[in-house]
Amino acid sequence: MRNAGKIIAVAAFAVGLAACSPPNEQPSDLPPGAEPTPTSAAAPTQTTPQGRECTAEDVTVRQQPDTIGPNVEIPQDCEPPTRLLTRELERGQGPAAEQGSTVEADYQLVSWSDGQVQENTFDQQASLTLTLGQPHEFEGWDEALSGIREGGRRLVLVPARMGFGEAAGQPLADEPFAVVVDAVSVRNQ
Repeated sequence: MRNAGKIIAVAAFAVGLAACSPPNEQPSDLPPGAEPTPTSAAAPTQTTPQGRECTAEDVTVRQQPDTIGPNVEIPQDCEPPTRLLTRELERGQGPAAEQGSTVEADYQLVSWSDGQVQENTFDQQASLTLTLGQPHEFEGWDEALSGIREGGRRLVLVPARMGFGEAAGQPLADEPFAVVVDAVSVRNQ
């Protein structure tokens, strides 16, 4: 009986001690009342939840009545692509662009971060003219236009690494973007 009383007393003491302890408290070497000092290892880190990578099918392109150029809607529920992606919006009937081809094109460029039109030649007299295989304003033009047919329209998603890079004064330096391109003419050599 004497042992039973001791066991009950120890159990009551343990229950009382547990009731006074905050939940999930870990043992500490600090004296009572001392606050722990945060360390770099314990500092909170900011993380951005990474969603799935966008595809060319995720971007909506519409031609609105009474507007010059297409309306491009950048999705908010996926991450910008990490490689150049294309989607034919209208298949042209003329010759296809290849290395050495001179392509005259109208285009609209939309920044990924805010979905705003940054460049638009649809509302200008002059189109962009470039030759595939020559240096261009942004690295991805050759891949973006390869195979496009005269009279065709193509959506191109350009990752930051293939865009404008460190171009002086370029507001889209190191930013992904979407481009809708109309091949006005394709001249092969």
